[in-house]
Amino acid sequence: MAMYSHSIHSGNEPHPFDPPHDVMKMLKREINELRAAFQAEQQQRAVEVQQLRQEVQVLKDQLQKESHERKTICHQTVQDLTQVRSDQIKSLEEMKVSFASSLHQLNQLL
Repeated sequence: MAMYSHSIHSGNEPHPFDPPHDVMKMLKREINELRAAFQAEQQQRAVEVQQLRQEVQVLKDQLQKESHERKTICHQTVQDLTQVRSDQIKSLEEMKVSFASSLHQLNQLL
């Protein structure tokens, strides 16, 4: 066998499998580069997704805080308005009593 391979291929002639082997090596190298690029892209997207999740959480927290603050303000406003209304009703009643008393005194003077 060793004699057969030496007699067909001399040192100057390229081996018939060399060009396909070179193509396969090149394709393998390209596949490895593409895999590396794909993994880098996946890692970048994972980082971006994590950042977006954190941003969404921050926005949710801010929204919840703002909502709580607005509810507190609304509750306080309702309490204040209720107190003002109560005070006005009380003042109106006092005015009615005072007016009735004044009217009674005026009628007695006449």
